[in-house]
Amino acid sequence: MKPNDDAAHQQSAHLVEAESSFNAWLQDPECRKSFEETSLKIEIAQAIHAKRKALKMSQAKLAQKAQTTQRIISRIEHADMSVGVDLLQRIANALGTRVSLTFG
Repeated sequence: MKPNDDAAHQQSAHLVEAESSFNAWLQDPECRKSFEETSLKIEIAQAIHAKRKALKMSQAKLAQKAQTTQRIISRIEHADMSVGVDLLQRIANALGTRVSLTFG
């Protein structure tokens, strides 16, 4: 094998090992719950941030329109806090969109 091939093989082996470890970690119900809660916060954060940026709207302007503070918008966009349904609806309205929910 060439040196680059060896490095690629080692990287691939590390990824397989990491995925195996992650899957084992997810078997623990508490770990899975934590992961799912964090994943949802990140998904919400990314959606709000992307829509706000696409509209060229500041956090302060979004906060004003959604009747909250810029600090709350920042915390939501950084996935530092969970957002309640009422606030999420106000944010969606302020962004000119709607909340869509799917269980799956």
